[in-house]
Amino acid sequence: QVDVPSQLSSHETITREWRSLRIPADAPSGNAELMLPDGTIIRRYRIESLPMMTDQPDYEITVGETFPGVGELVGYSLSEAITLDTPPEVTLLWQAGDSPSEVSYTVFVQLLNADGRVIAQSDALPMSGSRPTTGWREGEYIEDRHVLAYNDLASTGEATLIVGMYDATNNQRLRLADESDYVILADEVEIR
Repeated sequence: QVDVPSQLSSHETITREWRSLRIPADAPSGNAELMLPDGTIIRRYRIESLPMMTDQPDYEITVGETFPGVGELVGYSLSEAITLDTPPEVTLLWQAGDSPSEVSYTVFVQLLNADGRVIAQSDALPMSGSRPTTGWREGEYIEDRHVLAYNDLASTGEATLIVGMYDATNNQRLRLADESDYVILADEVEIR
């Protein structure tokens, strides 16, 4: 049971007020009720506890880039044969930071051609939407798989693979420590 006190010191007879509550990471699965101080139930919820991955899984290439307020991109794995008939598959390995992000960031993974134009991409909340950054628990690992979709500019040759995050409510990209808004994962990806 958690009390969420009002932030208002006084109010009219009818007042609209927003209150937020973060469910603790160690909360078990079960039913929960949102109720007023007099015991009136406003809403019932089902809480599903997610397993927490604390052992670092295998990955191919180390990145080690911190995304401020979110966590670290530890590394990634990339599908071996990349052709125009087979969309690239990238699995990112994230490790959550000290506290959950205040923003639910969308991860973008893009292939850029020699002119720097996007030729393939994936935009999604981590783990296909099932693990938003606002729910990451301190130190846990998140395996985040992306299958990139080619666009009309796609052609064979070398491409650059990048990754970043943005807030979908305003399309603002998350800035890294060096003020860039993405990380280059590989700059010589061969598309056959």
